[in-house]
Amino acid sequence: MAQQNLAAAMVRQLAAWNVKVIFGVAGNDVLPFLDAVAREGSIRYIGAVHEAGAAFMASYWAKLTGELGVCLASAAGTINLAEGLMDAYMDHAPVLAVTGQVATAKIGTRVKQYFDQQSLIKNCAFLSEPVTDAPSAQLLLVRAMSQALLRRTVTHLSVPFNLWNEKVDTKPGFFPALIRNGARLNGQITGDLARTAALMRQARKPIVVVGRRGKDAGQAIRRLVTTWGAAVVVAQEAKGVIPDEWPEVLGGIGEAWTPSLLHECDCVLMIGSAGYEEKFLPKAPVIQIENEPWQINEAYLWDSLAGDVPHIIETLMKYLGDYEGDPFWKDSISAARKERCNLIAADAANGDRPVHPARLMAALNGVITGDAVITVDEGAFMHWFDRDFQAAGQTVLMPSRWRSMGSGLPAALAAKIRYPDRQVVALVGDGGMLMSMGELSTAVKCNIPVTVIVVNNRLLALEKDKMLASGLVPLGVEVRSPDFSAYAWASGAKGFLVEDAAQLEGSLRAALNLQAPAVVDVVCRDVKLPTVNLS
Repeated sequence: MAQQNLAAAMVRQLAAWNVKVIFGVAGNDVLPFLDAVAREGSIRYIGAVHEAGAAFMASYWAKLTGELGVCLASAAGTINLAEGLMDAYMDHAPVLAVTGQVATAKIGTRVKQYFDQQSLIKNCAFLSEPVTDAPSAQLLLVRAMSQALLRRTVTHLSVPFNLWNEKVDTKPGFFPALIRNGARLNGQITGDLARTAALMRQARKPIVVVGRRGKDAGQAIRRLVTTWGAAVVVAQEAKGVIPDEWPEVLGGIGEAWTPSLLHECDCVLMIGSAGYEEKFLPKAPVIQIENEPWQINEAYLWDSLAGDVPHIIETLMKYLGDYEGDPFWKDSISAARKERCNLIAADAANGDRPVHPARLMAALNGVITGDAVITVDEGAFMHWFDRDFQAAGQTVLMPSRWRSMGSGLPAALAAKIRYPDRQVVALVGDGGMLMSMGELSTAVKCNIPVTVIVVNNRLLALEKDKMLASGLVPLGVEVRSPDFSAYAWASGAKGFLVEDAAQLEGSLRAALNLQAPAVVDVVCRDVKLPTVNLS
């Protein structure tokens, strides 16, 4: 059996499991691994500016593709990985982090850059193991990759510097069909199907909340909504899964828009999760449908079902064959939909200067292609996006549970690498852009043509609104934003400054048509959201 050093053997194993790209930051104790990636040749390496950016890229690669996202950092850089790893961990994205560590003889001593990495990473990973012996590293790697993919979670290996060049037998195991094809439940449904169906039949004013789990169940959801006479709310994290053109779709719900009929609802069917929207749901029974029982919210365990989601929906349809709901519910749905359409029309006509953030989101409807990938950072602007952007098949990616600022630009880079022929847009606030603006240099260096739209109100607006709503004195919420368009030019990208609503569509189209990294800096008003949720 041939022998290679451990670094080369690990890279070969990653390649055998169809890893296509690794995101990382170079450091002393991972240089042999980088050398192995360069020599192996089939895995693309993206050198990020910051380890958090690398981890966010891996997280969103995994969210977008379902494939294993891989990130790399030195021992010191491991701390910076945590932000992006927590994003993946909370949103169930399969990610493997590989980090360097001091030489085995120095572990536990006061040597430079040593710390107990497992104690840190265990908070944002299902598995975190130190490699203590080169021959066992291959088995540990297979365990880490398989657990990440099977459990949709984060795993981590730390490798001491002296082990990278130790010789090991190399015979990489191919990607097993058990993992490649995913679990098959063979039509099995877990839960009390009769109880759930009875609850649905009793409802007269139902609402279907579509989470990310609805992605592969569009046709089944369409039939269910028609038969059950339900209104449809699309979770922020699932925007684009269901087209806004459906007559039952009321858009998202939250600080920027909450239809009045929501409080009339007497039953909610949630397809997947809707972490942000749950606090806005009415006091009505909630049925949740998920792939696995452990994914069900503990509050909904008694009425919920787990299994193959399209199959569950089709099965429930059989119980609704002669269902009759409230004859006036359809009229209420139409009225709520008309109200939202009127809001969007008014926002699209808003000529305020500085630009109203809702005006920017409405402008996106006319310039974003139908197959675009839109990555949305955290901030008040995401609620205006939820209200005004009318999805028509686009893939929208945003943080669900962790809600960390700074993910939007790294996420867009990962998306463009995966789908080079699709339009990719990062929608970020000025605070989030400041946290990740170094990755614009990564886009230029690696020739990744993403368009970054900055909602620049020189403020952490959501935090300010929440402090005011709580009777607190706003402090530390001002942002000293630079001219991001000028920064783009200085970085080797293209920059556009928008200070008037009349410039919006033209500047956005020009940036999107460039096929080069570009930043559109939109100077926006400080506008309080219609409602502010303090939780």
